[in-house]
Amino acid sequence: MATSSLTEAVFSLPENDRRGGVALARDFARRTMANCGYRGSHEDVVVIVNELTTNAVCHGSGRPVVHILADQREILVEVVDDATHIEPRAGGWGLRLVATLGKCWGVAERAGQKVVWCELTAWTP
Repeated sequence: MATSSLTEAVFSLPENDRRGGVALARDFARRTMANCGYRGSHEDVVVIVNELTTNAVCHGSGRPVVHILADQREILVEVVDDATHIEPRAGGWGLRLVATLGKCWGVAERAGQKVVWCELTAWTP
């Protein structure tokens, strides 16, 4: 990812309303896209944030946190939770959608937390 004009934004889902927090995470993604100048599909980013955040709420543990790092051409979305199991569940439509919309995605462990990430790249002529 290029290092000039990067926007970094972080959103923690509310502790007492995690499912309602998914809608707030979508709004957070929309606001971040409006401010960062990303030239790709903003709605693709919102869909990815929705899917990764929903998975963290339904299958993860702790309080999910959404990180977005973006510039005009590239974006990295990460959703972090406290789950110890980092293998993706087979058969779900959500991660298939993430794989289709994103350039690449994956699951990793960082400091004892699960990180599910997706990179997107804006199409340029």
